[in-house]
Amino acid sequence: MSGTTPRLGLKTWDQSDPFLRQDFNDNNSRLDAYPAPYLCTSSSRPAWGANQTGMRIFERDTRRELVWTGTSWRELLQTPPVWTGAVFPNAAMGLDTHIYYKIGQVQVNRPASMLVWLATEIQCQSIYTMNAHFRPQVDGSDCSVGGGSGAFIRVEQVHSSGGGWSRNYMVPAMGIRDVGVGSHSFGLHMFTTPSFTTSSGSMSMVGVRGVAMLVNDRDT
Repeated sequence: MSGTTPRLGLKTWDQSDPFLRQDFNDNNSRLDAYPAPYLCTSSSRPAWGANQTGMRIFERDTRRELVWTGTSWRELLQTPPVWTGAVFPNAAMGLDTHIYYKIGQVQVNRPASMLVWLATEIQCQSIYTMNAHFRPQVDGSDCSVGGGSGAFIRVEQVHSSGGGWSRNYMVPAMGIRDVGVGSHSFGLHMFTTPSFTTSSGSMSMVGVRGVAMLVNDRDT
């Protein structure tokens, strides 16, 4: 009795099957529709033409996989997409102040997780002690790695009176959130909390730079 192969479903025959050209044509068509990477070395690539556009090779000596464009070999784009953004609002902040800034808008073409790194520059007057928290956001929602208040810095008072001078700090923060196909944004949620040293406070969010990239944080 005739059967089929387990992977591509090619027809197999026994001695009682009639010889039909269509069976062979069907098998050949099925094989032609599933071109696997062609095994070769970097010095023995096949001589292909326009009909092989999109087919791939695997070079045993370099461990590279390349695709044939119809006229040339190109490496596969297997690295994750990366986006950047930055804003410099020099936003003034007192105690118990929250600010939100979108720094990038991106278009995602596959379900994945978006990993966000932020570097925020702050400035604080030296007559105040200030507590500041930094949370990356994706689509307007906090997504700090580890949860909680996100990245944190406590800037201690160094002058007791007068205008004094200001100090600048660069604070990193990291976040991750699952995203689907479509448009997404990434940005910063920064807020201050009361200090036990001073009853008031003055801080500025000078600017924030960020990078977002797609990753698979689980097997999907």
